[in-house]
Amino acid sequence: MTGLIYKEWKQNRLFVLSMILCGLTPIIVLLLLSGGIPASAHDKLRISGLLAGFLAAGAMQMLVIRGDDRKLWGYWITASPDGYKGFLRVKYEIVFAMIVLFMFTLQLTDIGYQAFADDNGKAEAVQLSGMAFPLCFVQILLRAIDIPFVYRFGSKRGSYIKLSCLVLAALAFSALSVIFKEHFEPVFKMGRKLFSPENSSLVLSVGSVVCLGLYYLSYRITCKLYLKGVEQYEH
Repeated sequence: MTGLIYKEWKQNRLFVLSMILCGLTPIIVLLLLSGGIPASAHDKLRISGLLAGFLAAGAMQMLVIRGDDRKLWGYWITASPDGYKGFLRVKYEIVFAMIVLFMFTLQLTDIGYQAFADDNGKAEAVQLSGMAFPLCFVQILLRAIDIPFVYRFGSKRGSYIKLSCLVLAALAFSALSVIFKEHFEPVFKMGRKLFSPENSSLVLSVGSVVCLGLYYLSYRITCKLYLKGVEQYEH
Protein backbone atom coordinates (compact mmCIF):
# COMPACT_ATOMS: atom_id res chain seq x y z
CA MET A 1 0.00 0.00 0.00
CA THR A 2 2.89 2.36 0.80
CA GLY A 3 4.25 1.73 -2.68
CA LEU A 4 0.94 2.71 -4.27
CA ILE A 5 0.80 5.91 -2.24
CA TYR A 6 4.38 6.76 -3.26
CA LYS A 7 3.56 6.01 -6.89
CA GLU A 8 0.51 8.29 -6.82
CA TRP A 9 2.50 11.08 -5.19
CA LYS A 10 5.36 10.85 -7.70
CA GLN A 11 2.99 10.68 -10.64
CA ASN A 12 0.40 13.24 -9.54
CA ARG A 13 2.09 15.52 -7.02
CA LEU A 14 1.78 18.56 -9.30
CA PHE A 15 -1.96 17.96 -9.67
CA VAL A 16 -2.29 17.54 -5.89
CA LEU A 17 -0.36 20.74 -5.15
CA SER A 18 -2.37 22.59 -7.79
CA MET A 19 -5.29 22.45 -5.34
CA ILE A 20 -3.52 25.19 -3.36
CA LEU A 21 -3.40 27.40 -6.46
CA CYS A 22 -7.06 26.64 -7.21
CA GLY A 23 -7.97 27.60 -3.65
CA LEU A 24 -6.11 30.91 -4.05
CA THR A 25 -7.96 31.76 -7.27
CA PRO A 26 -10.47 34.20 -5.66
CA ILE A 27 -7.60 36.35 -4.38
CA ILE A 28 -5.57 35.97 -7.59
CA VAL A 29 -8.54 37.11 -9.71
CA LEU A 30 -9.13 40.02 -7.34
CA LEU A 31 -5.51 41.15 -7.48
CA LEU A 32 -5.31 40.86 -11.26
CA LEU A 33 -8.63 42.48 -12.18
CA SER A 34 -9.47 44.88 -9.37
CA GLY A 35 -7.54 47.81 -10.85
CA GLY A 36 -9.97 50.58 -11.79
CA ILE A 37 -12.97 48.59 -10.56
CA PRO A 38 -15.07 50.02 -7.68
CA ALA A 39 -14.77 48.28 -4.33
CA SER A 40 -18.42 47.27 -4.53
CA ALA A 41 -17.54 44.91 -7.40
CA HIS A 42 -14.71 43.13 -5.55
CA ASP A 43 -17.04 40.51 -4.12
CA LYS A 44 -18.24 39.60 -7.61
CA LEU A 45 -14.64 39.12 -8.69
CA ARG A 46 -13.97 36.86 -5.73
CA ILE A 47 -17.08 34.77 -6.44
CA SER A 48 -16.03 34.47 -10.09
CA GLY A 49 -12.59 33.36 -8.89
CA LEU A 50 -14.20 30.81 -6.60
CA LEU A 51 -16.15 29.28 -9.48
CA ALA A 52 -13.07 29.29 -11.72
CA GLY A 53 -11.05 27.58 -8.99
CA PHE A 54 -13.83 25.03 -8.49
CA LEU A 55 -13.83 24.11 -12.20
CA ALA A 56 -10.02 24.01 -12.41
CA ALA A 57 -9.81 21.81 -9.30
CA GLY A 58 -12.32 19.39 -10.82
CA ALA A 59 -10.26 19.19 -14.02
CA MET A 60 -7.08 18.41 -12.05
CA GLN A 61 -8.87 15.68 -10.10
CA MET A 62 -10.04 14.10 -13.35
CA LEU A 63 -6.45 14.05 -14.66
CA VAL A 64 -5.45 12.05 -11.58
CA ILE A 65 -8.27 9.57 -12.23
CA ARG A 66 -7.46 9.10 -15.90
CA GLY A 67 -3.79 8.26 -15.49
CA ASP A 68 -4.02 4.47 -15.20
CA ASP A 69 -6.87 3.27 -17.42
CA ARG A 70 -4.55 0.93 -19.36
CA LYS A 71 -4.90 -2.80 -19.96
CA LEU A 72 -1.29 -3.71 -19.09
CA TRP A 73 -1.44 -1.75 -15.83
CA GLY A 74 -4.81 -3.29 -14.95
CA TYR A 75 -3.50 -6.85 -15.30
CA TRP A 76 -0.30 -6.03 -13.41
CA ILE A 77 -2.01 -4.36 -10.44
CA THR A 78 -4.55 -7.19 -10.22
CA ALA A 79 -1.69 -9.67 -9.73
CA SER A 80 0.14 -7.46 -7.19
CA PRO A 81 -0.08 -8.04 -3.40
CA ASP A 82 -2.34 -5.02 -2.84
CA GLY A 83 -4.54 -5.94 -5.80
CA TYR A 84 -6.80 -3.64 -7.77
CA LYS A 85 -8.91 -2.90 -4.70
CA GLY A 86 -5.91 -1.39 -2.94
CA PHE A 87 -5.09 0.61 -6.07
CA LEU A 88 -8.63 1.94 -6.33
CA ARG A 89 -8.75 2.77 -2.62
CA VAL A 90 -5.59 4.88 -2.96
CA LYS A 91 -7.10 6.63 -6.00
CA TYR A 92 -10.25 7.48 -4.07
CA GLU A 93 -8.21 8.63 -1.09
CA ILE A 94 -5.92 10.91 -3.11
CA VAL A 95 -8.88 12.52 -4.88
CA PHE A 96 -10.58 13.04 -1.51
CA ALA A 97 -7.36 14.55 -0.12
CA MET A 98 -7.23 16.93 -3.09
CA ILE A 99 -10.79 18.10 -2.39
CA VAL A 100 -9.99 18.64 1.30
CA LEU A 101 -6.82 20.59 0.40
CA PHE A 102 -8.82 22.74 -2.01
CA MET A 103 -11.47 23.46 0.64
CA PHE A 104 -8.88 24.17 3.35
CA THR A 105 -7.01 26.63 1.11
CA LEU A 106 -10.23 28.38 0.12
CA GLN A 107 -11.34 28.80 3.72
CA LEU A 108 -7.91 29.88 4.97
CA THR A 109 -7.64 32.44 2.18
CA ASP A 110 -11.11 33.75 2.91
CA ILE A 111 -10.35 34.11 6.63
CA GLY A 112 -7.26 36.13 5.73
CA TYR A 113 -9.22 38.35 3.35
CA GLN A 114 -11.97 38.91 5.93
CA ALA A 115 -9.36 39.99 8.50
CA PHE A 116 -7.85 42.37 5.93
CA ALA A 117 -11.31 43.72 5.03
CA ASP A 118 -12.19 44.31 8.69
CA ASP A 119 -8.95 46.22 9.26
CA ASN A 120 -9.74 48.44 6.27
CA GLY A 121 -13.37 49.10 7.13
CA LYS A 122 -14.90 46.61 4.68
CA ALA A 123 -16.83 44.48 7.14
CA GLU A 124 -19.60 43.96 4.57
CA ALA A 125 -17.34 41.78 2.35
CA VAL A 126 -18.99 38.52 1.31
CA GLN A 127 -17.73 35.44 3.15
CA LEU A 128 -16.82 32.70 0.70
CA SER A 129 -16.30 30.05 3.37
CA GLY A 130 -20.01 29.28 3.45
CA MET A 131 -19.96 28.69 -0.31
CA ALA A 132 -16.70 26.69 -0.30
CA PHE A 133 -18.01 23.94 1.98
CA PRO A 134 -21.03 22.88 -0.12
CA LEU A 135 -19.03 23.28 -3.37
CA CYS A 136 -16.49 20.76 -2.10
CA PHE A 137 -19.23 18.24 -1.37
CA VAL A 138 -20.49 18.84 -4.90
CA GLN A 139 -16.99 17.86 -6.05
CA ILE A 140 -17.17 14.68 -3.96
CA LEU A 141 -20.51 13.82 -5.57
CA LEU A 142 -19.22 14.52 -9.08
CA ARG A 143 -16.11 12.37 -8.57
CA ALA A 144 -18.30 9.60 -7.14
CA ILE A 145 -20.08 9.61 -10.51
CA ASP A 146 -16.96 10.06 -12.66
CA ILE A 147 -14.65 7.38 -11.28
CA PRO A 148 -16.80 4.27 -11.99
CA PHE A 149 -17.33 5.38 -15.60
CA VAL A 150 -13.60 6.02 -16.14
CA TYR A 151 -12.46 2.64 -14.82
CA ARG A 152 -15.31 0.67 -16.39
CA PHE A 153 -15.13 2.11 -19.90
CA GLY A 154 -11.83 4.02 -20.08
CA SER A 155 -11.46 7.79 -19.89
CA LYS A 156 -12.64 8.77 -23.39
CA ARG A 157 -15.45 6.25 -23.79
CA GLY A 158 -16.47 6.63 -20.16
CA SER A 159 -16.86 10.42 -20.57
CA TYR A 160 -19.12 9.98 -23.58
CA ILE A 161 -21.24 7.32 -21.87
CA LYS A 162 -21.53 9.35 -18.66
CA LEU A 163 -22.54 12.47 -20.57
CA SER A 164 -25.10 10.50 -22.57
CA CYS A 165 -26.60 9.03 -19.39
CA LEU A 166 -26.82 12.45 -17.73
CA VAL A 167 -28.45 14.02 -20.79
CA LEU A 168 -30.98 11.18 -21.08
CA ALA A 169 -31.74 11.40 -17.36
CA ALA A 170 -32.25 15.18 -17.60
CA LEU A 171 -34.51 14.82 -20.64
CA ALA A 172 -36.52 12.04 -19.00
CA PHE A 173 -36.96 14.08 -15.82
CA SER A 174 -38.02 17.16 -17.80
CA ALA A 175 -40.52 15.16 -19.84
CA LEU A 176 -42.01 13.46 -16.79
CA SER A 177 -42.26 16.76 -14.91
CA VAL A 178 -44.29 18.20 -17.81
CA ILE A 179 -46.48 15.14 -18.40
CA PHE A 180 -47.20 14.55 -14.72
CA LYS A 181 -47.09 18.19 -13.67
CA GLU A 182 -49.81 17.80 -11.04
CA HIS A 183 -47.83 15.03 -9.31
CA PHE A 184 -44.51 16.90 -9.45
CA GLU A 185 -45.89 20.18 -8.09
CA PRO A 186 -45.99 18.98 -4.44
CA VAL A 187 -42.43 17.69 -4.86
CA PHE A 188 -41.25 21.09 -6.14
CA LYS A 189 -42.99 22.87 -3.25
CA MET A 190 -41.37 20.52 -0.75
CA GLY A 191 -38.00 21.12 -2.41
CA ARG A 192 -38.37 24.91 -2.18
CA LYS A 193 -39.31 24.61 1.48
CA LEU A 194 -36.48 22.18 2.20
CA PHE A 195 -33.84 24.42 0.59
CA SER A 196 -35.08 27.62 2.20
CA PRO A 197 -32.53 29.65 4.23
CA GLU A 198 -33.94 28.52 7.59
CA ASN A 199 -33.27 24.87 6.69
CA SER A 200 -29.85 25.42 5.08
CA SER A 201 -27.87 24.02 8.03
CA LEU A 202 -29.93 20.83 8.14
CA VAL A 203 -29.73 20.36 4.36
CA LEU A 204 -25.95 20.92 4.41
CA SER A 205 -25.44 18.43 7.23
CA VAL A 206 -27.60 15.74 5.67
CA GLY A 207 -26.20 16.44 2.21
CA SER A 208 -22.61 16.07 3.40
CA VAL A 209 -23.35 12.70 4.99
CA VAL A 210 -25.16 11.54 1.84
CA CYS A 211 -22.26 12.65 -0.41
CA LEU A 212 -19.72 10.80 1.73
CA GLY A 213 -21.90 7.70 1.70
CA LEU A 214 -22.24 7.89 -2.08
CA TYR A 215 -18.47 8.33 -2.41
CA TYR A 216 -17.89 5.10 -0.49
CA LEU A 217 -20.62 3.37 -2.51
CA SER A 218 -18.88 4.58 -5.67
CA TYR A 219 -15.67 2.87 -4.51
CA ARG A 220 -17.51 -0.40 -3.96
CA ILE A 221 -19.16 -0.17 -7.38
CA THR A 222 -15.83 0.57 -9.08
CA CYS A 223 -14.28 -2.49 -7.41
CA LYS A 224 -17.09 -4.61 -8.87
CA LEU A 225 -16.68 -3.18 -12.37
CA TYR A 226 -12.90 -2.75 -12.63
CA LEU A 227 -11.91 -6.14 -14.06
CA LYS A 228 -14.65 -5.95 -16.70
CA GLY A 229 -13.32 -2.55 -17.68
CA VAL A 230 -9.70 -3.74 -17.95
CA GLU A 231 -10.73 -6.31 -20.57
CA GLN A 232 -12.18 -3.53 -22.76
CA TYR A 233 -9.42 -0.92 -22.48
CA GLU A 234 -8.02 0.05 -25.87
CA HIS A 235 -4.37 -0.37 -24.83
